[in-house]
Amino acid sequence: MRSQSVPSRQAVERVAIAVLGSPFPNSSSEKITQLVLDSLKSKGWKTDIVELFELPSDALLLRSKSDIVDAALNSVEAADLVILASPTYRATYTGLMKVFFDQFPQDALRGKLALPVQTGGSADHSLTIEYGMSPMVRSLGALVLSNTIYAWGAHWEEDGSPNDLLSSLVTTAVEEVETLTN
Repeated sequence: MRSQSVPSRQAVERVAIAVLGSPFPNSSSEKITQLVLDSLKSKGWKTDIVELFELPSDALLLRSKSDIVDAALNSVEAADLVILASPTYRATYTGLMKVFFDQFPQDALRGKLALPVQTGGSADHSLTIEYGMSPMVRSLGALVLSNTIYAWGAHWEEDGSPNDLLSSLVTTAVEEVETLTN
């Protein structure tokens, strides 16, 4: 019996893109997202961030064309994992998030994983992911992870670092991503 060499299988680059819906830099939703991205990077993922507050508002509202907005939309469509991060405003995700994702055609996220990350002032709005953000990305064809992340003040230490519960939520979400993509 002759031995045959099996062609080496090159590792497929996995890409995660985070879409930040806060109108302000350094938000708690951004900090959580950075924890997720750092964990994914340590597992070989290529990562990038789209800061919606930096995009031209006229283009987000479809009043003008923008190469910057087009590039952001294309980067989301090219990713394997889309992390949607937003503070809770009026019991849902921000308008920035809404106007950005409204620009995608039907099924634009088919075959993509989506990890919703949302923050709020208390546990009172903890279901906002389930009735707001998850249905929005499902309508675009994405598969929403079962381990989403909703956090509020109780998830942070006094010095601003994540507590064990928040760290556990991040770890569990990343483990689910790894399970589904390996």
